[in-house]
Amino acid sequence: MLDVSSMDTETRLGIDFAEYYKSTTFYQQNKARVKELSTPPPRVNDLHFPSQYSQPAWEQFKSCLWKQWWTYWRSPDYNLSRYFYTFAAALMVGTIFWNVGTKRESNTDLLTIIGAMYASVLFVGINNSTTVQPVVAVERTVFYRERAAGFYSALPYAMAQVVIEIPYVLLQTAYYTVIVYAMVSFEWEAAKFFWFFFITFLSFLYFTYYGMMAVAVTPNQQVAAVLANAFYYLFNLFSGFFIAKLRIPIWWMWYYYICPIAWTVYGLIVSQYGDVEDTIIVPGLPVKPTIKAYIEDHFGYDLDLMGLVAAVLAGFVVFFAFMYAYCIKTLNFQMR
Repeated sequence: MLDVSSMDTETRLGIDFAEYYKSTTFYQQNKARVKELSTPPPRVNDLHFPSQYSQPAWEQFKSCLWKQWWTYWRSPDYNLSRYFYTFAAALMVGTIFWNVGTKRESNTDLLTIIGAMYASVLFVGINNSTTVQPVVAVERTVFYRERAAGFYSALPYAMAQVVIEIPYVLLQTAYYTVIVYAMVSFEWEAAKFFWFFFITFLSFLYFTYYGMMAVAVTPNQQVAAVLANAFYYLFNLFSGFFIAKLRIPIWWMWYYYICPIAWTVYGLIVSQYGDVEDTIIVPGLPVKPTIKAYIEDHFGYDLDLMGLVAAVLAGFVVFFAFMYAYCIKTLNFQMR
């Protein structure tokens, strides 16, 4: 067919096949047939589909969640690496701050304990944010291809990616909390242990979602790492540990309130020592204050706002997850 319809054949025969075809009755018949079929018969509606996708959003979400579950299960490098790091960090924090929870004679001892709680979340949180970025970057390239093929929309995919992290972070928090809490020798009270676990879980989770959001707003993993690292230093500076809340200049106070790690430190300190009436030695003070009073006066924490702290931390989790989903839906960095 290619030989007999080639330009060489046209030259040899001295004929233009396209012009010859247009001069035939067969061409006229085809044109009339096309015009006839392009006009729908009376009382016949055009084809209409209620959605671009074959399944509703809930079914898309379940399918994407099932896909993510098997992806995580069949690619264990990501979870095994962060679990090993978490275990090593728990042992490191526990051995460095061994039994410091029982030493509360002076404000120096108290600051050491607070430093243990602060370090216990910061190290693992930043690691979570860093290790999730290459995973999300690879998954995003797959998402671009499958969305273009019409498999599913952006929001069900993004919510599945968000939800699949929860059980893994929950397991990570469980053994990390038990190791650190026991080795540091905090008070074994159910309420205090629950608050320590709950705040640590939310903190690990918002760090994970923060890393996912950094990938979603940037074109590649390298730029995401640079963007995320820039804010780690600000989180550290405005955490309220190195510079107490009451000593932050008024023109920078706004950033303290939007710094997630600051609320983590707030919750950890108040939940563990907000009700302790033991006195401590504070240089420069003639009267020994109670730990409860010292926390309130030195750090500026309201000891009755644990509910607000939990709500704010949950809000950071929702905010970072929402921003990830929104950016995945609206931003497209596909290069082809």
